[in-house]
Amino acid sequence: MGVFDSGVGGLTVVRRMMDLRRAPWRRILYLADLAHFPYGPRPEGEVRDLALAGVRLLAERGADLVAVACNTAASSGVRSGAPLPVPVPVLDIVGPGSRQVATLARATRAAGVLVLGTEGTVRRRVWERALRDAGYAGPTIGWACPHLASAIEEGAEDAHLEQAVREALAGLGNVAGVLGAGQAGRADHRDPVLVVLGCTHYPLAAACLERVLGQEVLQRPVRVVDPASALAAEVAATAARTGPGATALGREGFTGGGDERAVDVVFLATARPAHLRERLARLLAGPPPGVAAPGVGTALGVGTAPDVEEVPLAIVSAGVAPAKG
Repeated sequence: MGVFDSGVGGLTVVRRMMDLRRAPWRRILYLADLAHFPYGPRPEGEVRDLALAGVRLLAERGADLVAVACNTAASSGVRSGAPLPVPVPVLDIVGPGSRQVATLARATRAAGVLVLGTEGTVRRRVWERALRDAGYAGPTIGWACPHLASAIEEGAEDAHLEQAVREALAGLGNVAGVLGAGQAGRADHRDPVLVVLGCTHYPLAAACLERVLGQEVLQRPVRVVDPASALAAEVAATAARTGPGATALGREGFTGGGDERAVDVVFLATARPAHLRERLARLLAGPPPGVAAPGVGTALGVGTAPDVEEVPLAIVSAGVAPAKG
């Protein structure tokens, strides 16, 4: 099972995969394309080429199925069911996530949906189209947070994280009035706004985002939605239909217990392996910044950061430049 992301954010998907009590994989390959992070400001064609190269690399390493966790990659056309020049099936986060959000919107009588994402994700309006396809007809706003993923990637915490969140949301209150109309024009200030974390890094700042949005920016009830759980469930269902058989997973994660088979997680990075290892160590040591829940490492069942292998990314298309700095 392969998981691809531009950085550390895709660990939020791996964590949800390890939360499942039964899953049809014994090995997870995690690839972070830190050589080209962040993806948000890159042109659509570049992001597509990078993501496809990542899928091919994971397939070469033995992945039979790849979950593309990165929303920006999905917005660039690397989607489930799309005709892609890769040797293995691909699942993206937007499809299952939009169905999750549409169902929750009906159940909660949501006033509207706010999608937070990178500039590339928001500009291409992939979430808005997917929500319509999923049957959601209420008001939706996409809001780009250009530097928030980078701040989270580099480990911003406490006051620095809160400052990054406030800067990312500055000006949103001036355009968010449409969310108060609710579905079918019905207005009720008690109805929540669903906030879609449309970047895998954002769940690592979920509590801070929820607090600032609810108390300061929107000043109304908000409910944060992390689509990672929907992607993990779809990956499990797809792999169960096509894989060699289900593996029982408990909370032990890597180590397993009783008759459960151990699950191995291999970490790969296209650059800065020391950075990924350091971020893993911090995430494994405790809760992620601003999250009142077990950390990624707790969910994976390990207490120390594993090794990270640096791997080259074979990009088929020309014109893809490495990240600056």
